Amino acid sequence: MKKGSASLVMMLILVLVLSACSSGGSNNAEGGKGEKVKLTFSVWGDVNSGADEVKLAEEFNAAHPEIEVKFEPIPSEGYGTKLTTSLAAGQAPDVFLVGEGDYYKYVDKGVIEPLDDYLSKDTSFNLDIFQKDLIENMKIEGKQYYLPKDFNPLALWYNKRMFDEAGIPYPTDEWTWDDMIATAQKLTKKDGNKYTQFGFNAGKWEYPIYTYLWDYGTDIANEDGTAAEGYMNSEKTIAAMDKYVSWSQGDSRVSPTPLDSETLGGDSSMFMTDKLAMMITGRWIKGDLDKSDVQYGSALIPQNTDGTRSSIIASAGWAINAAGKNKEAAYELVKWLSGTDAQKLRSANGKVLPATVKELDEVKAKEVADKPVIEMMDYAKKPVTMRSTNGPVFVEEFTKALEKVLLGKQDVKGALDEAAKNVDSKIK
Repeated sequence: MKKGSASLVMMLILVLVLSACSSGGSNNAEGGKGEKVKLTFSVWGDVNSGADEVKLAEEFNAAHPEIEVKFEPIPSEGYGTKLTTSLAAGQAPDVFLVGEGDYYKYVDKGVIEPLDDYLSKDTSFNLDIFQKDLIENMKIEGKQYYLPKDFNPLALWYNKRMFDEAGIPYPTDEWTWDDMIATAQKLTKKDGNKYTQFGFNAGKWEYPIYTYLWDYGTDIANEDGTAAEGYMNSEKTIAAMDKYVSWSQGDSRVSPTPLDSETLGGDSSMFMTDKLAMMITGRWIKGDLDKSDVQYGSALIPQNTDGTRSSIIASAGWAINAAGKNKEAAYELVKWLSGTDAQKLRSANGKVLPATVKELDEVKAKEVADKPVIEMMDYAKKPVTMRSTNGPVFVEEFTKALEKVLLGKQDVKGALDEAAKNVDSKIK
């Protein structure tokens, strides 16, 4: 999930002041005799896309007559801004969803309730039911702040019809990045000076770029996210990014430019209308693909010539509002929303993978078409946003640099030198 603005920090800081006089998202405190404890919880999307959460809320209310839960989804566009604003104003939901890229950010601002004390007293609930890597990702400085809703590893998705029409074999596990781009060149077509289809989407989203940089043996930050100089602008990073951006530039490009993507409705729309042959994204795309008539497949993300292969596990975690007054009840709700029954319900529709060990094993046993997506779990690494509270600073400056390069305003080296300098300056 991508969120953030210049006002994010200031709004979140206000929580420390406002939470003292705020009641959180609930209308009443716990323990009122004869009164139901009222809770609200939010995710990004709408009621239709959150149908599973609606059902889970109904089932929770039926099983907990002393608590009344209300589901209040927030539109995906602007979710982060609205959540941040509501936290600052003391009007945030009791429980809300946070994407993996923001785990550190919200914890750093003190708006997320640690779960360790609740978990230590709860003999009926064990974190061992979850995928270990997911739980570890949701720990910040040794404390458990989130419980998983679901997860999606990144993989390579390809348009079978476009491959078949060109008489080209589908991607294999042995593919390198060079193999993929060579194939993308064959699948890119022009009508005169106008491109009619593209082989691969080398867009602005940083996650696919990270996988390429890691395979290239470099990163935009040091391991603990405290330095950009010598990483974001290292010789390796500059060389890798020179090559990456070339895929969407010049007469021999294989990727749409940002303007192309905007004009043609984005990579998903292009993929479903046979205008884009390959893209790296998460399994959440499956829901939209299955509603269209596109013929698609998934494959491992290409590897480097030395065999290095990388991915990222995109995940979402349930969090308790640190300023809420009904935290014990909120903890019960978080358990319910992340528990086994919830994992089964969400994975049944095929959009996401269950975060629990047993349920994922069941999916693995019968999964055929999307088996490579699950296998990409074994190659997952943490981007800087999952390693450091400084993560958003790195992403902001790296994205700005990439936009300048793609718009032809600056060369790769100049843009990354400037970005690295800005990051280190902001951190200090």
